[in-house]
Amino acid sequence: MNRSKPKFHDTPAIQRWFHDKSPENGETIVITLWPYRSLSLRGFRILMAVLASLMSLIGLGFYLIGAWPVVGFLGLEIFIVWYAFKWNYRSGQLVETVAITPQQVDIIRTDWRGRSKTICLNGVWIKAELDTKEKKKCRLYLRHHANKLEIGAFMPPAEKPSLAVALNEAFARLRYDSKIV
Repeated sequence: MNRSKPKFHDTPAIQRWFHDKSPENGETIVITLWPYRSLSLRGFRILMAVLASLMSLIGLGFYLIGAWPVVGFLGLEIFIVWYAFKWNYRSGQLVETVAITPQQVDIIRTDWRGRSKTICLNGVWIKAELDTKEKKKCRLYLRHHANKLEIGAFMPPAEKPSLAVALNEAFARLRYDSKIV
């Protein structure tokens, strides 16, 4: 199960849910989570082209009236906007993968630098739950006895309840299937 790390321009092409039922590995449900970015690579290029064109026209106007130092500041402004978007997209390359088997749950977190951290939990007693104590922030936890592990912290609050339901259904399904065998 080798999944490449998504880039901001190819995020829609990556499979978010993966279900594998092979005799040698048993049944596995894999859920991949990453931050939502509303501006695609194409949109980013269009935005930067419009911004550069607008700043060029403004700079030309200032140059023609003799205020040529303003042109440098307008170029710096374009660079700052470009850098801010690139930094935002880089932080959006965070990926969390939740691999659910009847025996255990593996949470693999990969940061924007490509460093991975794996957390393994016993799959029998795990449950997804929402914490809505804070008004604007809804947190999704995987509870294992008294321990809680937050997942999907970067996700919008509107998506977390449906993810919690899907995770609990996957946990129940794999527990039920493992009891039958």
